[in-house]
Amino acid sequence: MLHTLETKQLKPELSTPLNKLVLLICLLVLIFFGYERYEQHKTEQAETSVLILTPKVNDIYFLDMRLIKDKLERKNKYKLAKVVRVSDDNLAIVYGSFFYQWQYAVVNSIQYGDLSNSDYFTLIPDYLSFSKIKEMKSNGAIYLVKRPMQNKIYGNFVSPE
Repeated sequence: MLHTLETKQLKPELSTPLNKLVLLICLLVLIFFGYERYEQHKTEQAETSVLILTPKVNDIYFLDMRLIKDKLERKNKYKLAKVVRVSDDNLAIVYGSFFYQWQYAVVNSIQYGDLSNSDYFTLIPDYLSFSKIKEMKSNGAIYLVKRPMQNKIYGNFVSPE
């Protein structure tokens, strides 16, 4: 039999205090990003509350259709609506042509330029009173409102102009 020389392999290990320091830094970074996202969400909700009280033409409403209509398919949860006319006691909105399964998919559709298609929104408006809009916001049916800046939201145009 051949004799083999047993060698002890050295494992590169970090010291225990250094491991704890790396873990602590990772944890702090996670907490920081979580807090930043929470603050962004709070800011969006405060902005939504203000925009609900002062609607303008071209405002985009993000809707949770499960809270508006009773009979929906399981995957048809979210939809967009656009304000097309504001009067003294009500506003006219047109709904988007598509349903989305997730909230982030709604944002992705805007980023990909779906709103700039001339046939994205329906042609027949739905007239809602301001009290109905406020009620929809309070029960979560309207979960977000965005107002276009220079006709853009999330980097893409809102109107096909």
